Amino acid sequence: MNWAALEARGMQLTRDEFWHPERGGVLSAAVQIGGCSASFCSPEGLVVTNHHCGFGAVNALSTPQRNLLRDGFVARTRAEELPAPGMVVFVVRRIEDVTAKVHAAQAKAKSPLELTQITDQVIRELVAEGEKAPDTTCSVAAFLEGKEYHLYHRTRLTDVRLVYAPPRAVGEYGGEVDNWEWPRHTGDFTFFRAYAAPDGSPRAHHAENVPFRPQHHLRVAAEGVRENDLVLILGYPGRTERYLSSLAVADREAIYYPKRLDLLTRIIAVLEAQAKKGDAEQLAYASAIKSLANVQKNAAGMVFGLSHNATVERKRREEAAFRAWVEGDATRAVRHGKVLDELLALDELERKTTSKDLVLGLALSPRIAPFLRGIVDLVDTAARRDAGAELDERQARAVQDPALLADFDAVQRPILEILLDELRTLDGDDAVRGRDALAPRTREASTAVVQRLLEQTKLREPAARLALLRGGKAAIDASDDPLVVLARGLAAERAELGLRMETMEGRRLDVGRRWIAAQEEWRGASFYPDANSTLRVSIANVKGYAPRDGVRYTPHTTVAGLLRKHSGNEPFDAPQALRDAAAARRTSRFFDARLGDVPVCFLADGDTTGGNSGSPVVNGKGELVGLNFDRVFEGVAGDYGWNAERSRNVCVDLRYVLWHIESVMPAPALLEELLGAAR
Repeated sequence: MNWAALEARGMQLTRDEFWHPERGGVLSAAVQIGGCSASFCSPEGLVVTNHHCGFGAVNALSTPQRNLLRDGFVARTRAEELPAPGMVVFVVRRIEDVTAKVHAAQAKAKSPLELTQITDQVIRELVAEGEKAPDTTCSVAAFLEGKEYHLYHRTRLTDVRLVYAPPRAVGEYGGEVDNWEWPRHTGDFTFFRAYAAPDGSPRAHHAENVPFRPQHHLRVAAEGVRENDLVLILGYPGRTERYLSSLAVADREAIYYPKRLDLLTRIIAVLEAQAKKGDAEQLAYASAIKSLANVQKNAAGMVFGLSHNATVERKRREEAAFRAWVEGDATRAVRHGKVLDELLALDELERKTTSKDLVLGLALSPRIAPFLRGIVDLVDTAARRDAGAELDERQARAVQDPALLADFDAVQRPILEILLDELRTLDGDDAVRGRDALAPRTREASTAVVQRLLEQTKLREPAARLALLRGGKAAIDASDDPLVVLARGLAAERAELGLRMETMEGRRLDVGRRWIAAQEEWRGASFYPDANSTLRVSIANVKGYAPRDGVRYTPHTTVAGLLRKHSGNEPFDAPQALRDAAAARRTSRFFDARLGDVPVCFLADGDTTGGNSGSPVVNGKGELVGLNFDRVFEGVAGDYGWNAERSRNVCVDLRYVLWHIESVMPAPALLEELLGAAR
């Protein structure tokens, strides 16, 4: 990082205060939780992240009789904090460069497939060796298409308890209508606490556990942010693809994202219809709907952004400039002359099965189509068995699991109609094995096709599934059950997809590494590695933007704007407690005189992506001023290229969080802990 330039923008910390290789620093307070980013915000293991990051845990703790998701939750004392299902906090302790070890192993590979397999094997060995250390979990991250490999040593904290969650009407205010949009008025925050054994070592939930004492935590800022202020977004961005070819991006714009959008839109409609039947159904499907809806709108943003930002055309111009640069020097022509054409050839190969790979991924998802996934797993497992061989009890239980047929007629059947209709109409390189069971050459409605399939199969009965498993490969090969025929084909497609992906990964390790070397030389100072779920810093300023001609968005929203959106109907139904507190907000210590209101959200021009949800946003003093939770619609396609004019990340202002904790759904002990940590 250019520290002098950073100080000129408002950084007040020294380099070592921000991050030191041995002692850590402000950056060390950023952690991962539930696939999101988060941060320690007190010395007592208090963790703050987004409401949508803790949504699944709060949902799992809710019942129709005690609906924490709808009503919110406050732990008045430590004893009232609730074990949070599935929430795990990962704290980075050390980062080790293992590039030389991985490259030495890779040099022995004799084929692309072997290259992938050797890479996976050496990574497993490095992780196993690292995890010999007490209380350590490890992972290896590849940078720059395998130019570098880093081994991350983490502390894994599994005793994580819910401390505070606002009502869904606050944490998700605006719902999918406002998702990926600005102006935004969402209180997207939730607090958890990490616990450990009294000696500080990680331990599963235990009555004698105590709050974990992090080496570093973030202090809450005494003041908020103004337009143009320096802010830094700390966290674990998931994935960007900045160095893809024009052909790969064109494939995503024309095929992948439009089809993903269409299929998810129809699948979500089925789930929403079921969720509307009652409180129990709503809780059962809330997490799935929220997760899929976020991906759905992301796909819509990608379709819009890639087109309106002319990303493919920009890529083509870059490639033309790159070719000219290569051809302008004989030495460069020798080093880099073929690499772009090799990359385009790989992209063309992958493009041939884009639709099939996407539809298969959805059709074999246990969350979307559990029955079909279960049958394919059954056929795959049985085909590896000899008839009469001893039966694995776990496998026997799995094939008879009643959950395979959960809400079958109301949910699974209509989703199967959507997905099987897609599978039977795929053609050419996208055609799937087993599709004859779906009568692909007829114009029969998908409803009738699925109906016939389900009438003719015996596999809706647990006993029939168990008998097929017992019969092994001979029973699978001999079966003319149409669902078995289809599942045989889909199992073969899944296996081929896995092999194809492994082989392609090996090819890209070779071509991609040479492509990156060429890009690094060509781009110079503007070159940086793609996001890969490792700890990163995005340096930004609080800044508005112009989404279209004649429109200019300011970078702050306030409670007044929230109240103007209130309609009394979802998703704009602000709780009565919030509206009551708003009436007296001018006397609040979190009232901003410059804005004339209590702030709710703000914009920054940070470079963020999925995984940055919950990222702490800090000021130049390293103090917590907000939580990143979204991007604007016009900037969703930033995964393929950050845009100074349109790339904006959306943050909940910490003053809104504190105002809510003090005045809307009071939690005095939590407020004192946060403000005390700031002193």
